[in-house]
Amino acid sequence: MAHKTATIYTKLGDLNDLANGRVFPGVIPATPILWPAPRHQSNQIQQTKGSAKPRAAFVLPTTQPNQSAVAPRTTPAPVSNVRIVLRHAGTSKNVTVQFAHPPGDQYFAGANVYLRRAGQQPTLVASGAKSPLTFSVGVNHAPHAIYVTSVGNWGETDVLTSPSHPVRLS
Repeated sequence: MAHKTATIYTKLGDLNDLANGRVFPGVIPATPILWPAPRHQSNQIQQTKGSAKPRAAFVLPTTQPNQSAVAPRTTPAPVSNVRIVLRHAGTSKNVTVQFAHPPGDQYFAGANVYLRRAGQQPTLVASGAKSPLTFSVGVNHAPHAIYVTSVGNWGETDVLTSPSHPVRLS
């Protein structure tokens, strides 16, 4: 084996250079290179433990492995007891919408009122945090419906499944 190594060295350079400590590319030295050992050995688990901090303030501890520790995002409960009051004002009608807030619903922030003419899409006409909500609309003989949706930070209830009331604006 020593003969083959000497042959490689003679191809790459003089044996005197090898004896003087010069190492050429492609030459395998007889003694291993000793690199300095790292002073601190940390693994990914230790790094994760040190940097793991909760991202949200509303994270709750749980002992259930299948339950989320983060509060669910949800829309509020629908309003109830929708009542419509119509008042004639010349060529328009003043419409007052009364409703009951969902009791104890922490997600309820307000309500939106939509007016839907027969065969058309609902149109937002009023919104607010408390009942009653008032808006004006032109006199029209077509049948209409008024929908009241609950609004929260994560969205609102579906318009077409929310409480509604048929009205005649004539």
